[in-house]
Amino acid sequence: MARLHRLTIAILVLALLAAALAPLAYAEQQDPRVIDSEVLHTGSLPEAPLGGGLVLQGTSLPGDPYRYVLTLLNHTEWTVPAARVLDRYFPPDPDVAEISNEWFPRSLEPGSVASIVLSFADGAVVEGCHQLEVSVADGLGTILMDCSPPGSTTIWFVPIDPAMEAYLSQPPLTQVEAIDGSKLGIHVTSNSSPAIMEFVREAQPAVVMAVGDIGWLADVKAASPETITVARFQNEQPMEGDPVEAAQAFVAAHADAYLTHPQVDYWLGWNEPSIDSREDMAWFAEFEAERTRRMADLGLSVAIGNFSVGVPEPSEFEPFLAAVAVAQEHGGVLALHEYSAPSMRQGVGAGVPGLQLNDQYGALTLRYRIWYDHYLRAHDLVIPLIITEAGIDGGVLVKQGITMGGWRDAIDGGQEYSPAAVRSYMEQLSWYDEELRRDPYVLGFAVFNAGDPDGEWATFDVTSILQEFTDLIRSK
Repeated sequence: MARLHRLTIAILVLALLAAALAPLAYAEQQDPRVIDSEVLHTGSLPEAPLGGGLVLQGTSLPGDPYRYVLTLLNHTEWTVPAARVLDRYFPPDPDVAEISNEWFPRSLEPGSVASIVLSFADGAVVEGCHQLEVSVADGLGTILMDCSPPGSTTIWFVPIDPAMEAYLSQPPLTQVEAIDGSKLGIHVTSNSSPAIMEFVREAQPAVVMAVGDIGWLADVKAASPETITVARFQNEQPMEGDPVEAAQAFVAAHADAYLTHPQVDYWLGWNEPSIDSREDMAWFAEFEAERTRRMADLGLSVAIGNFSVGVPEPSEFEPFLAAVAVAQEHGGVLALHEYSAPSMRQGVGAGVPGLQLNDQYGALTLRYRIWYDHYLRAHDLVIPLIITEAGIDGGVLVKQGITMGGWRDAIDGGQEYSPAAVRSYMEQLSWYDEELRRDPYVLGFAVFNAGDPDGEWATFDVTSILQEFTDLIRSK
């Protein structure tokens, strides 16, 4: 064990030198020369047992700018899929603002090392401390303090506790290869065209989502029994009063309608609830948990959440775990919306504030993987997921001053769609389908929207290209 300990320290020191310093020696084949190197520091370390865990080294290099070098070693037998290290650097005076830096070491295989150099242009903070918050998933991490002066090195050993071991030892949720058939389906605001039921009969889609106009889902079930049907009514959504009482009143108001539509597999409640704080989310979680219980009393299943694209923020999601636990107990599913623009790939690989960075996550599309990897898997709450709306939506570009509607605007500039535009959209939907097929817990996604070619959702409408949807599904 002592030999292993020395090897670990050697790896860390080598990584530190590689990250922090310019090369001190080099040789060229044509003109061999050697630059003398200099030993900066040599020090002994205590002999300590080193079991499975994470080893973090922080080295502060004095100078202008001041540099703080972090090196993380995965000394476990498992891959750490997405770690996060938050460095909060601050002086003793609480009135002086801290300097924060986030570091997202990508997937660390057993025995591998990652390093980063954090630079502080204004120099070191007098009597400053680095508070390091290290995490691998929600509730799985630690806080470390380094108040040593510049010119110091600190090494921490973070043991793997049972909860972290249980998380790391599980197989990854996202598979390497796509499995099973297509997960593509449609969102329908009105069964206004015979092309919709023709698509259902020919394609046998994974999911059909209906709003308001619900009775025709009986025809869907008759034509395609394996298709998952999801429905909701248009409702007012006041987040006020007692959430339990609000949920009871909500279910009671719709109970008769629910019971006359046994062809619906999962009932949604609200659509895209407005969540602006953890308090809002705690209220909504109580509402959804009670709605789930009351629907179960009626013998019905629910889809909870139905959050809009790009929300909630990570800092707001944790209170919703209470609703997920109740849904899991009663056979419910999670529902989310995922759009992006001008392409569905836009934002994939981008970071979400406060969470680990991963090439397989997205800020908009594939954002659901963040909730499942970081929160649900860590709390043993992996329930089925249905993406109840998906596609291209220029609404995500509003903050950039860009006005755009659905896929027809994004690809064709609002003109009559062309064969090239259709091919482009189908290629993007096929890519998204392949990604969802890598996640066994995803039941399907409903492309928005069919049944409204001349109305409010005209730039999103896919009614006229449902044959292309059928061809895509059959190809898989």
